[in-house]
Amino acid sequence: MRSCGRTLLALVIALSIVGTAALAASGAAPKGRFKVNGHRLYLTCVGSGKPVVVLDAGLGNDHGAWPNPARSARRLHTRVCAYDRYGVGRSDGSNKIRTIGMAASDLSALLLKAKLKAPYVFAAASIAGLVDREFARRYPKKVAGMVLLDTAPDDWDIYTGTKTFTWWSESLNVTVASAALRARDTLGSKPLVVIESGNPAEVATWANGKTDFYSYWDSAQRGLAKISSNSIFAVAKGIGHEIPVNAPALTDEAMRLVVNAARKHAKLPSCAGSTLPSNGAACDPA
Repeated sequence: MRSCGRTLLALVIALSIVGTAALAASGAAPKGRFKVNGHRLYLTCVGSGKPVVVLDAGLGNDHGAWPNPARSARRLHTRVCAYDRYGVGRSDGSNKIRTIGMAASDLSALLLKAKLKAPYVFAAASIAGLVDREFARRYPKKVAGMVLLDTAPDDWDIYTGTKTFTWWSESLNVTVASAALRARDTLGSKPLVVIESGNPAEVATWANGKTDFYSYWDSAQRGLAKISSNSIFAVAKGIGHEIPVNAPALTDEAMRLVVNAARKHAKLPSCAGSTLPSNGAACDPA
């Protein structure tokens, strides 16, 4: 009886994997668990259109960290996808320490398995900025643009003296990818919007009491805007580190600006000339 039960469970899982692959192949918005690199990762997409926007949550957070992807898809007039990294949410996981490079490799394989065509626009929160920047470093032709929402700098390991960051069920070692990004990190002229938290107190807890944290963080966020010659830098006034949750309208507007510029291969407006200030951002040249 137990053998029959295990056989039935294996059949259900196999059919589920085949079903999600078939759904992706049909052109419908893919949703489900996809097997990549020996484990299954969860992906959910809504809407249609190009470029596909990929939402990448912060450390230990799953796809639910993005409050309303369907609303975002409607506002952006494109397909919007959120996923769970290994060890997070509905994806497989264990207590293994993973690396930023492994996460970037997983993401590439997941998008390929789900038949989501490049190039993509990435919207990254917190540590996911390192994942998406490493993705762009490895696969530059697959990236159309990027939105970085109070993301981890590539010297965060050096500043904090911490190599591996852990939150909830996820542990990510950042050292190798951070060193690679410090050596070579550019988006060329691809559109980039960098939004800094106006109140990054949550991040300050990782700084081990360093008194220069706020000036360090501000300088690092401004520096991120310089990895593209086509960028906007702004500060989310009074908004905490979790910008997608705390400022969803501002997040959507940043993504809309990048998506539109990517579609037209166009220059972004100045921050002051954009709609970011009306959505709660303070413009300040990077």
